[in-house]
Amino acid sequence: MTSAPSTADAVSASVACARALGLPADDPEVIAEGHSVRVRLRPAAVVTRVVTIGRELRPDPWPWLEREVSVANYLAATGLPVVAPWADAGPYMAEGLEVSLWHWAEHDSTVVSAAQFGAMLGRLHSALDAYPGDLPPLVGPLTDIATALTVSSDPMLHRAAGELVPLALTWPQRPLHGDAHTGNVLMTPGGPVWTDFEDVCVGPLEWDLASMTITDDAVAAYPGPIDRLRLADCRDLRRLQILASLLVGGYEEPALHQELVAHLGQRDR
Repeated sequence: MTSAPSTADAVSASVACARALGLPADDPEVIAEGHSVRVRLRPAAVVTRVVTIGRELRPDPWPWLEREVSVANYLAATGLPVVAPWADAGPYMAEGLEVSLWHWAEHDSTVVSAAQFGAMLGRLHSALDAYPGDLPPLVGPLTDIATALTVSSDPMLHRAAGELVPLALTWPQRPLHGDAHTGNVLMTPGGPVWTDFEDVCVGPLEWDLASMTITDDAVAAYPGPIDRLRLADCRDLRRLQILASLLVGGYEEPALHQELVAHLGQRDR
């Protein structure tokens, strides 16, 4: 597996893309780093997204970025509060890297409340119901797990995947955010807005409540019926996805690894 692009690579590709599009980008600012890098193209009010570490699990970012731009454009047109793609959002290829472009949204570090989050998720699901495009089933977890299975012999990864992946493919399929959690809601002067639709997919609504950061209060605020047994299985699929990420990235986090293995091991009882 080739090494992932660096943050510096992402900044360089973002500036090259901006210049090709005639956008001013004399003072680029990295505003987020993780599986992808976000670069604010100051003085332009535009933000780029460039996948870096994330391509270790998902080697071809292009279709992920295409889906994200398409769904965000659709939701913005419905009036749902989202960070909107820039007018010519791409994605584009610049210096060998995929780049998508987004409007800059002023925001602070405030975290959306549990009650707000649950209600917002219900409205998001209602808006997504009419999305006309095709979306893959649970593409985030299933892709990450599949990649890990090819490079790791971890026994819990293989044992849990053997049970959870076939189960996940039997679940109901409706359009989802795919990576819904409070960190993907930005608090702007106009109120909370959704962002980061890279993992948009179809699956059971419980998947969008399965993040380890989502509290019981947020689940209780969701305006619709929830299958609690399926929610527990979705949370285990999320744990398996995190385990896959640790194994592929070679991250040394023994405490987290042990916690994930302990939870997934309970399925064997």
